[in-house]
Amino acid sequence: MLRKVAAIAIVVLALAPSAYLAFWLRSMPHLGYYHDDSIYWTSAKSLAQGSGYRIASLPDQPYQTKYPPLYPALLAAVWTLKPNFPSNLPAATFFAWALFPVYIVMLWLFMRQYGFRDWRGTALVAAGALSPVAVVFSFSLMPELLFTTLLLASVLLAERALDESDTRWLPLLAGALGGLAYLTKSSAAPLLLTAPACFVWRRQIRNAALFAAAMLPAVIGWQWWTSQHLTRSWDLAALYYTDYLGFQIYNVSLRDLPLVFWHNLDTFLMGAGKLLIFDVPFGSVHLERLVAIGAIAGCVRLARRTHRIQYPLAALGISLLMLVWHYTPDQRFVFPMYPLLLAGLWTEIANLYETLRLSWRKPALADRIAARAGAGVVAALGLFVLFTTFFGLFRFLPALFDAYRADLEAKRPAYDWIVRNTPRDAGVFAYDDPLLYLYTGRRSISLPIPPKLQYHGDQAGIDKLVDAIPDFARSHGAGFALVTPGDFYRDLHEAGARREIDALAQGQQPVFNSTGASVYALAGPASLASAR
Repeated sequence: MLRKVAAIAIVVLALAPSAYLAFWLRSMPHLGYYHDDSIYWTSAKSLAQGSGYRIASLPDQPYQTKYPPLYPALLAAVWTLKPNFPSNLPAATFFAWALFPVYIVMLWLFMRQYGFRDWRGTALVAAGALSPVAVVFSFSLMPELLFTTLLLASVLLAERALDESDTRWLPLLAGALGGLAYLTKSSAAPLLLTAPACFVWRRQIRNAALFAAAMLPAVIGWQWWTSQHLTRSWDLAALYYTDYLGFQIYNVSLRDLPLVFWHNLDTFLMGAGKLLIFDVPFGSVHLERLVAIGAIAGCVRLARRTHRIQYPLAALGISLLMLVWHYTPDQRFVFPMYPLLLAGLWTEIANLYETLRLSWRKPALADRIAARAGAGVVAALGLFVLFTTFFGLFRFLPALFDAYRADLEAKRPAYDWIVRNTPRDAGVFAYDDPLLYLYTGRRSISLPIPPKLQYHGDQAGIDKLVDAIPDFARSHGAGFALVTPGDFYRDLHEAGARREIDALAQGQQPVFNSTGASVYALAGPASLASAR
């Protein structure tokens, strides 16, 4: 009993950094950090206001046919209870953090199912609660925690159904949870194949059918709804904002699949490595790859030892999808595999420790020297992981989000100017377009950078695209453009921001200028006069 109380106390204590950061950042100055988070928030606003499931921030307010509706529907409850922005952001932060303990409970159940029932399970769950990437999700409006929780619940119940093959409710409930995971993120789609395949492998045909029957309605329902509301335009912005499959076809041809695969594989390994050791401030790419490969090897070893295959096979299916998808799979995309990777890394380190222990017992001096050197490397890795975790939590993340707070404050005068000096129906080009909409009420749009240009290293194509920002903005109903020195921080970085400013500044001066942002008029002097 005392051990259980101590284990619970350790895990609860491990939740403290995320709770503190969520409270400190409850006004959410980092909203828009992922871009997707602000789109989820505006889509939730549209639902709460009875306007349908739309991207309310865009000039033409298209239906939201890219992101499934479960997470925005939950966020819509916050908008309903607290309809005023930005005063509703603390409530949104509380909602986001409330998902974190639920995720930790699922992580604990996963560790128990895979045999980590002693102090090792407590240590791994605490490590999961202290993961800087998971902590960031705990105060951001991103669906990763909800998605991973539902995915874990589905595969753990499906695994239990493999052991209790006569129980019908287990595969049905597992499939229903898989459907909810799909309605959170469509990357759960491989689960519809992997889970039944596991049942078929164990000759449980009925359970395979029950799982599929429970998950299929969510998949079919969302696909039907998107087919009825898709814009069906091959415009770059329409594809990016509303059509996952169309944007995939636009960016990844059959000829480019090998290039995308190898590029994404390297990014996947680095993303997995950064999840496990969080060396983002240091960028030890070779160590990231090595740690990721070790963790994957440990996942295979763990699956063979426990004979539990639902989660590993689901993780494999989702990973294969990411390797051919048009986005590079960084830590965010790899996060649903984090519990398995964490257990796999521990398994591989434990196997290495046992090998070193056996070498130390051998009489040969060379074996003992090798064992001591290997133990030193393992100990150094452990200390490095501890250092990067606590450095990330207490130095890197506070400094990063302090910078986002400062950036938001620097943009607020420009937002205020737009509210006072532009018509209510004005369109504004902005890199953080949903954020501009939320703070000003003006429809906004940004320029998507097609991943195919980055896969091919086509700098000339990127430059041509950025140079055309004024024409792009006008063609999408934007009469003004907001630019900041920090634009393109998610993709093109400083070079993209400089080129954007050069493209907009040709032959004209900004109608508003401050240290943090500038506003340009794109519709000519007459429109500007009417705006004033």
